[in-house]
Amino acid sequence: MKRITLSLIAILITAAAFAQQTILLNDSWMFRQLGSQDTWLPAKVPGSVHTDLFANGKIPDPFLGCNNMQVSWIDSVDCEYRHMFDIPDSFNNRDLELVFDGLDTHADVFLNGVKILRANNMFRRWTVSCSNLIHSRGNELRIVFHSSIKVVDSLAAMMPFCLPGGEWAYVRKAAYHFGWDWGPRFVTCGIWKPIYLRIKPKVAAENLAIVTLNANPQQATMLATFNLVGNADVLTIKVVDLDYNKDYLYKKNQVDGDEVYVKFTVDNPKLWWPNGMGNQNLSRFKIMIYADSELVYSKIHEVGIRTVRLVSEPDSIGQSFYFEVNGKPMFAKGANLIPPNFFVHSIPDSSWIRMADLAAQSNFNMLRVWGGGVYAPDAFMEECTRKGILVWHDFMFACSMYPYDSAFLANVWEEAIQQVKRLRKHTSLALWCGNNEVDEGWHNWGWQNQLTNFIEAQKELWGGYQRLFHELLPSVVARYDSTRSYWPSSPMFGWGNPKSMTHGDSHYWGVWWGREPFERYLQKVPRFMSEYGFQGAPSVQVMQMFNDGKNMPDSAQLLCHQKHPVGYQTINEFLQREGFKPDNLYEWVEASQMLQAQGYAHAIEAHRLSSPYCMGTIYWQLNDCWPVVSWSSVDNEGNWKRVQHYVKNLYKPVIAGAYLSDSMLVVKAVSDSINPVSASISTLIKDVNGNQIAQYKWAVGLKPNVAVEVGKVPLNRKLLTRNDIYLEISIYFDNKKHFESVYYFTKTPHKAILQMNKMVQRLREKVKP
Repeated sequence: MKRITLSLIAILITAAAFAQQTILLNDSWMFRQLGSQDTWLPAKVPGSVHTDLFANGKIPDPFLGCNNMQVSWIDSVDCEYRHMFDIPDSFNNRDLELVFDGLDTHADVFLNGVKILRANNMFRRWTVSCSNLIHSRGNELRIVFHSSIKVVDSLAAMMPFCLPGGEWAYVRKAAYHFGWDWGPRFVTCGIWKPIYLRIKPKVAAENLAIVTLNANPQQATMLATFNLVGNADVLTIKVVDLDYNKDYLYKKNQVDGDEVYVKFTVDNPKLWWPNGMGNQNLSRFKIMIYADSELVYSKIHEVGIRTVRLVSEPDSIGQSFYFEVNGKPMFAKGANLIPPNFFVHSIPDSSWIRMADLAAQSNFNMLRVWGGGVYAPDAFMEECTRKGILVWHDFMFACSMYPYDSAFLANVWEEAIQQVKRLRKHTSLALWCGNNEVDEGWHNWGWQNQLTNFIEAQKELWGGYQRLFHELLPSVVARYDSTRSYWPSSPMFGWGNPKSMTHGDSHYWGVWWGREPFERYLQKVPRFMSEYGFQGAPSVQVMQMFNDGKNMPDSAQLLCHQKHPVGYQTINEFLQREGFKPDNLYEWVEASQMLQAQGYAHAIEAHRLSSPYCMGTIYWQLNDCWPVVSWSSVDNEGNWKRVQHYVKNLYKPVIAGAYLSDSMLVVKAVSDSINPVSASISTLIKDVNGNQIAQYKWAVGLKPNVAVEVGKVPLNRKLLTRNDIYLEISIYFDNKKHFESVYYFTKTPHKAILQMNKMVQRLREKVKP
């Protein structure tokens, strides 16, 4: 309670000081189409043109039915937004600046009729000095947003060839806005983050982060770093360890550059651990910074003392890929994360926080922020720190080659510096990754063949790729966040390359795109699986949001919410293959979710029961951004699909699995606890009526992240052909049951599987979200 009170007091003091120096300009905005004589309509800031048009009744809800197909005209429209404001007397004759936290994307900003900014990157903060233009009363701030589609067309026309990949590459805007195989195409625009006017500080310390240089239970070396705005002859930095009541005092008579670094040590630190490996201990440090004799910064930071590094080194197999936390190897368990709503401005912090809480509740220890979305907000990263979820964070580049001219690279340079400085303070941040699937696309998707008529294009484009992802971005990380690892592209090799199974991380899509059977996951086990998945329907309630009442998913409205070109065909092919025969839409929803869960279970067991060869399983994807049939394990209304229950069970610290080898059922087990585990494993063969047919038990000792064969269960031909029996595996240690799982021996008709599912539902869904 004392800690909470101190933190609350600090927050209130900081907020009060901020309010005295700042005017938030989020209220009373108006908008209209540029060049029209239409009446100005009320707009919401933060917001977007799509949501503003919907709020004013000008378009239908773009998430319902096929409405997403009817609003494409908005993408090509230029819009203008206007806000009138006064300033308090305390702002007169002061050095003022306007701060734009997020403009999406191509915007001309006018203050009292004077153009003060041309923005071209939705991922950057823009700051403009404006004292000479501000009046006491009646100030007009006007922002003209240019259609990103028009900008893309203009930039593309200036190049002698088209960039292979996607049109989003030409502009620094979220790639998924241009449409993805799980999301609609709304190339929106608007003020997506706050705008405020502030008194410019003479000296300020910004982006302060406390990171761990090295740590063990006896001592930790910490680094406090920040960038200094303004000048001071002498800087005095005071660090107070509130947990141990210990002070550190440093004076700097000369500051080289804008980055300031201070080292200090902590004796007997309580280390921070990822979820499942230990406690998420947070140490409290109060930082006070004096410029000459003036206090310019005072804040309490809660920091997890830990070391995290990516270990990717040549070995006898190929090249390893795993995360080491506090010197201990960690088997990564998690999922890929996309923005929880298509319109990012409308995502409250609580929704981002819910994603971290969901991950912890489901026994995750990692989430990957995918490179086609947006950079994660601080609230999400903070909750990941509290819940023990490490964050693999892509830079926002995905599935396309990118421009390499000096202007584009300079824009990305500023973006990367801002985002790295903002996010480096979070204990949860584990890895910076340059891009998603760009290296794979260049080498495996035929992109080079698109450039055969341009002799120098291939060389130029690959050279530009190298400058961006092997020089620029790693240099930013090395300079401003040197304690984090950098990985240039995920995956290291495409899934058609044999090296994808032996070197680095892998995205294996043979099961979905190649329509290979789920059993292929047992054969295609990489060193670290950072993407794989299979589609399943959302809940019936969500399906009803876009269903026209027809019985099966072949109606127009249902097709409008399936963005993969052959998504329904692929699901139905697998349903038939696995013996499912749904008679109506409700049974189809149930069957597709069950099918999806079985697919993920095959993959997760294959990955975990192959450790330490494989040291991570990150499936695609955790969540949705709108009502859709997709690879997610949780739909856009927060409903758990069946697969989420499977994942929660299979991400437990100790699991066991079984697979057929001739007429033997081989049972394996693994633990990712950092300490050895002594366990008892029981296998029961039962029929759907609950009758026990056979039982086997083994005692086993499990070392961390070393899968072992526990025993074998002989099966005769009669048992192998029965469709009314299943295997139940249970693991016991510390005097209680910790894990249960069920296996069927044959592909069973849908009706029988539904019956079995009711019998064993308690094993899969004991705890509801």
